[in-house]
Amino acid sequence: MNEEEFILLLHKFRDEPAVRLNFTPSIELLIDSRFCKGLDKLICPQGGPKWERRQAVETLGASLPDERGLYMFVWRPEFVFRFAAAPDTERFCWALYVGKAGIEEGKNDTIRTRYLSEYAKYVGRDASCLWADPPPADREQRLSRYLTLRPLEYWFLTLSTVRDIELFERKLIRLLQPPLNFQHGPKIRPGKTIPAFEEPK
Repeated sequence: MNEEEFILLLHKFRDEPAVRLNFTPSIELLIDSRFCKGLDKLICPQGGPKWERRQAVETLGASLPDERGLYMFVWRPEFVFRFAAAPDTERFCWALYVGKAGIEEGKNDTIRTRYLSEYAKYVGRDASCLWADPPPADREQRLSRYLTLRPLEYWFLTLSTVRDIELFERKLIRLLQPPLNFQHGPKIRPGKTIPAFEEPK
């Protein structure tokens, strides 16, 4: 779907509410400034690799690194707040999805191949699905719907250690609670509840 088609679609659905995304960030972690600063230093130590970001488009995959690491889809609407002092503009952004690449070894599971094989087919497609019912029921339907959002960015960080990739992916998902990720979130364990001050029998 090119830009002109996308704009026509927006005019078509201008007064119709789209199915909502639920953003539920981890308040208890995000208000802990020491935790946030410490996690930043762990993921991107001084002198180490830094996050890179690109516009998420169908053809992006060819320019991505053939290396392992972390990646995120981030929605950055164009609305800008203007401030009197530097930095004088600010745009909000929302992490939609956090993923990892390279834990399966070899060249078939890199940041590049993951984008090409799993995500390029959704990015830039017909966004009319944003107004469709019912809400998406599984991962494929969620990705298919919400990776059509624009403007969409793809953030990635190359990492060499599989253990770090898995660890930091879990931490970022718990911290940001991206609406398209369901793993590593709070788990519900059904069973009988025990009062706080009563010994179990």
